[in-house]
Amino acid sequence: MEHPQVRIFPHSVEKEFPSEESLKEWLLGDLRQGGGVYRLRTANRVQDLPLGSIVLFRYGKGIVGEAVVRKGKELLNPGVEETTKTGEVVEYPAQVTFAPSSIRLYAPPVPVEAIQRHMNEHHIAKNIVTFPGAYVELDWEIYACILKEVVSGGGAFISHLNPA
Repeated sequence: MEHPQVRIFPHSVEKEFPSEESLKEWLLGDLRQGGGVYRLRTANRVQDLPLGSIVLFRYGKGIVGEAVVRKGKELLNPGVEETTKTGEVVEYPAQVTFAPSSIRLYAPPVPVEAIQRHMNEHHIAKNIVTFPGAYVELDWEIYACILKEVVSGGGAFISHLNPA
């Protein structure tokens, strides 16, 4: 039986979301309303993602939120074409499904430098600052540190969009 993971999913500033705010709105709006179905640009970036895994959503130098995997990676044959927030038409060869109610944002986002500091303190050799596009798997103890970062200094978890 595969054990759940904690993994970072990076988001391309140029190709997917024109701003951090657009990613956050997509996570709590479109992703939730779409049943938590998250399309992957390349099928091999993540080999497996077991049920119960936590995915951290990265934008630039911060982790903006998280979601819990309800259904692991599925290959799509043929792939699915969709239009990104920047208007680019992309074919997605795989998808992961999150539990829609688990999707939440961190306010404010957690800086990757803070996470890297915790990784260094725990003698974990991975470098998430230097490699921003990597789908890095993190240790569960680092996830606990991330949650601590969110709530320290008055931070919060956001699970719904504010009405306009």
